[in-house]
Amino acid sequence: MLLIDVPVGLIAGQVIADAGRNMLKSDKREKHLFLRTMTIIFAFCFITPIVIYFFLGWPGWETNYFFEQADHIRNNPKLALLSGISVVAMALIPALLGLESGRYLIRKGKEKLLRVSYCSLGILILIIVYLSRGATFHVAVTWADYQNGQTFSFFENPFFIFWLVLTVCFWGSLLVFFLWIRKKDK
Repeated sequence: MLLIDVPVGLIAGQVIADAGRNMLKSDKREKHLFLRTMTIIFAFCFITPIVIYFFLGWPGWETNYFFEQADHIRNNPKLALLSGISVVAMALIPALLGLESGRYLIRKGKEKLLRVSYCSLGILILIIVYLSRGATFHVAVTWADYQNGQTFSFFENPFFIFWLVLTVCFWGSLLVFFLWIRKKDK
């Protein structure tokens, strides 16, 4: 859901910054560029596909049924292209902002605050999911279907399995990136 995609991107960027904290403390431009490149690669390979998959398949659900315009991307190539560009930006920009905010905190010697920040964002995601549980766990393809009560249970549909697999892949890949960058950072 787009409500949690931005905090997820921020977390990813901050975790990558935390993994490469020694690189960020150095004044070597190539080390900063390496972490920025890894953040962009992570955003494109692990955040963007998830957002695109859900946005194209269940645009109403992905936008928490806040507005009906998401329904109009179907059969509208121009709007689909604009939506696609927006989705990529929503994955990339928060991840880069997370990296830069992490870099700022690390350079100020506030690594603990960085960890508190990304843990707090994780808690924020849980709160958002809880507060929007009606929309989260009652899936409809479109805004109109949701408004008409034509939903299916999140847990009683293959949708849940796809969501679970993508979620595990995302957090697992973030852990692998963290460990790999940590190893390169020593």
